[in-house]
Amino acid sequence: MRDELMTEALCWQTGAGISADDAYEYKQNDSIHLDCYCPHDNCFAEVHPARKKHTYFVARAKHAPGCPNEARSSESSSYPGEPKPRDTPEPPAPIPTLLGPTPPIEPKSGKPTREDLLKLAATFRVVPAQRSGTLEEVIDAWTLMTRDERVLRPLTIGNETLTYETAFIFLGRVSNDIHTLNSLDRIIFGAATVEQKEHYYVIKSRRKFVHEAGNQQLCLTPGKTDRIPEYFATLANQDATLFWHGVTPTFSGERKAFRFGVDFRSEYVGIALRPGELLP
Repeated sequence: MRDELMTEALCWQTGAGISADDAYEYKQNDSIHLDCYCPHDNCFAEVHPARKKHTYFVARAKHAPGCPNEARSSESSSYPGEPKPRDTPEPPAPIPTLLGPTPPIEPKSGKPTREDLLKLAATFRVVPAQRSGTLEEVIDAWTLMTRDERVLRPLTIGNETLTYETAFIFLGRVSNDIHTLNSLDRIIFGAATVEQKEHYYVIKSRRKFVHEAGNQQLCLTPGKTDRIPEYFATLANQDATLFWHGVTPTFSGERKAFRFGVDFRSEYVGIALRPGELLP
């Protein structure tokens, strides 16, 4: 019997495991139907995503007796007729396997057989459940991992299946030719400074890049009226680490720096900052 919430299940339509967060997002689209199941061979109870304080899977009927996902009975209460509430540990922060929104899925007719579910369960044991993530969520996951974990954890960006190790490119290990950086399929990061001005921020990379006869910094100046993350204010006038993805810098002769435009309304491309100088 479980004490924690069930946050992963088998999904017939995706052909693999799926997180409760992704299943719930699909559920919001009335044209998409998912068949999800408990991943344990002795159970395969049909489940569906629900969201209260957290997002988790709930069995439509009951899990098989003895299944690890079988819920514990409510404890007796000192108030007749009311079960004593049982504290449920907060589930760990999910690790995205995909940078981007939930991908489209192909509908399937009919229900899977037990043989089909056994094959899905075998895949589930070796391949992490699908979990889509924003750029901020992917960076958060990366910062919490050890180097060994980054080598093992998969992350898909665009059409490339990478790992958390190969998906992040450190500026300290690349040439000073900014045009060699592939920020469309990778996440670039390196040391930067953040200065707070009256109506805008100045974010400058420590690393300089070659341009004609000299070397120039990467410089961004988001205005305070832009839809910037609230945490930018906490990093003002200190060293930080700049991450960027999906945007390509170009040289500005007027500003004497490499610059790029950022749409802060996008959750999947743009920039992010973290306090301090983070290393690979």
